[in-house]
Amino acid sequence: MTVVTTGLLLVIVAIVLACTPLTRAAPGAVSRVEDVVDGSGDVSVYVVERNINVTPRCTLRVRMNDGVADDELARVLESVWAAPGDSPCVVKSVETASRSSIIDAAAADMTPSRADAVAEALLRFDLATLSVSDDGTLNADAFVRTGDFSNAAELVRAAVASSPLEEEFGRVDWSMRWSADSGPYDDATISSDATPDLRLADLFDGLAELRASGALGAGYGLDDAALDAPIIAVRVNTIAESGATAVSVRLTVAGWDAEDLAARGAELAASSRAAEAARTIAALGEGVGIPVGTITANGTIDLLATP
Repeated sequence: MTVVTTGLLLVIVAIVLACTPLTRAAPGAVSRVEDVVDGSGDVSVYVVERNINVTPRCTLRVRMNDGVADDELARVLESVWAAPGDSPCVVKSVETASRSSIIDAAAADMTPSRADAVAEALLRFDLATLSVSDDGTLNADAFVRTGDFSNAAELVRAAVASSPLEEEFGRVDWSMRWSADSGPYDDATISSDATPDLRLADLFDGLAELRASGALGAGYGLDDAALDAPIIAVRVNTIAESGATAVSVRLTVAGWDAEDLAARGAELAASSRAAEAARTIAALGEGVGIPVGTITANGTIDLLATP
């Protein structure tokens, strides 16, 4: 008896789900979006029906094929957001094969010239996400975790090459991060309310050369109470607002414990490998036209402070 009752219940649930509004709307929306994509990618749909404390939604995602041309991607971007028509289903995102995407756009956001600029930018990056905020600002987030500081330089150059985004949307808020995938644990973050300064790429290339030169040391060796201890992380933070760019650098030196810092802080700040590296980094910033405001070691010692 229990088996029969359970089976009947499953049939009833299946019938109810088959008749719910979003489930009925989904196939038609998918078909219309597929007509726009026209074989250049795949369309998937995700449906959540109304329930207690559950917001109903029907979202479609487009994943473009590898090797798609920028003009074909632009064609899809221009038309796909309006493709569902009056359907309750909406297009959530368009993603490239390299997993760069634009999310939550509206049909009005994607004029032909904007679609061209977005397509070129998406194909320029791996793992970038673009979105349009309520005030019309374009938010661009890009992330790379591989290589050395030269990969951070390439992020900057890709953003600069995407300057048509700013021309089309009026403002682009860039958020970029590069980090190494193994030691040394270097990284760089960039937050900018406009197309980043190209000179940042020169700064990052210089840091890559500095690391490759061996001047920062290697491994975790500790000699002479850490005067020559290696720098195991160089972390660069850049904030650009209203045309002004502020750069700060944090060095992490192997083995500099609280006792060393308290007892020999002045000596470490003046005569250590880290102190020499700080002077080199400061000179590098001056040379490329992007002065470095602060350089600290292990969160305690200001390496640019005047003795």
